[in-house]
Amino acid sequence: MPAPTLPDPNVVLTGRFAPEQARRYAHLPFTLPDGVGQLHVRYDYSDRVGSDPALRDGNTLDIGLFARGIAPGSPGFRGWSGSNKAAFTIARDWATPPLPPRPPRPRPLARRARPLQGLGARLDYRVALWFDPGLPPEEPTLVRRGSPARPDLPPPAEPGWLRGDPHCHTLHSDGDSWPAEALHAAAEAGLDFLGITDHNSATFHHPDPARAGDLPVLLPGIEVTTYGGHWNCWGLERWFEFRDPTPAAAERAMREAAAAGGLVSINHPKPLGPPWEYGDARGYAAIEVWNGPWLALNSLALAFWEERLRRGERPVAVGGSDTHRLRGADPRALYTPRLGQPTVWVQTGGARTPAAILAALRAGRSFITASPAGPQLYLDRRAPPAGARGRRRRRR
Repeated sequence: MPAPTLPDPNVVLTGRFAPEQARRYAHLPFTLPDGVGQLHVRYDYSDRVGSDPALRDGNTLDIGLFARGIAPGSPGFRGWSGSNKAAFTIARDWATPPLPPRPPRPRPLARRARPLQGLGARLDYRVALWFDPGLPPEEPTLVRRGSPARPDLPPPAEPGWLRGDPHCHTLHSDGDSWPAEALHAAAEAGLDFLGITDHNSATFHHPDPARAGDLPVLLPGIEVTTYGGHWNCWGLERWFEFRDPTPAAAERAMREAAAAGGLVSINHPKPLGPPWEYGDARGYAAIEVWNGPWLALNSLALAFWEERLRRGERPVAVGGSDTHRLRGADPRALYTPRLGQPTVWVQTGGARTPAAILAALRAGRSFITASPAGPQLYLDRRAPPAGARGRRRRRR
């Protein structure tokens, strides 16, 4: 959709970042006048390139919004779109995802939060703000409607197991579809649960109870996206500090999430994952060893997990498709992840709740397969018979 034509902005913020400021956030304060019911923001910067970590010649500048304070965990955090959107609007009754629709508060401490991932010699930026421009609501367009058609898949060979995908994205970060569409597509893939883990999102989703029988169980989640690596937290509906790309800050945030009851997993620790740069920072309970198609350097993520096992740690191995696109393949990508590729199986005893699924993952009652169709592999912990080392049972 083309950007609407607007009069001159009410406020323009300009500046420059030097190379030594790369991978750091700067907060640009502005004052919102009393009575403003709609705020529109557009920004641009020099030598702009996409956020693909393989790109090296240019700049990527991410953007977000705070109102009423910028402290870690602050309720003033309104959302973060990274470099995915060059413009967004927030109004009383609607907003551009991932921002929630709320009246902008007329406080002098209303701030924009903007991080830098500068790859060029320098970065010049311009941020323009309009107060009450009168833009019409951005109406959501749902591609998937009606009841999903579930595939005919082999049932679990052992009772009490569910299959799902704990890692995907929607329009509330850099995906191309709405959460309802992702749940619909997950059902059509044969999944029993789905984790929507949008990047640094301050919005969380609750499916329509009237459709609960048709759709997978939704795991509340967030992908905490920092310049030194990404980590998922499932089970909580809040954001965690992502602006400080140091091992100490990453460990502090992960431990905070775990102490609050969240299940924390390091995501795709492999080249172009992007990789995990926080060394031995602790606080996680799981590691994503399989992200998207297996060919995508996942052997290195698996080696990362195995090295922790050799040290005596016991992180749970998880997988996730990391799906972003449901409406067609990205013509620039070598491959397009699909929901359920890979699939995580969990033993919940038949319970179909987020708490039961997360408890099974936390306990390691799980395995990973290439797709919802399997293959299925179950291991028993049984007392071995005399003279034997153990017993393994294979099904399907």
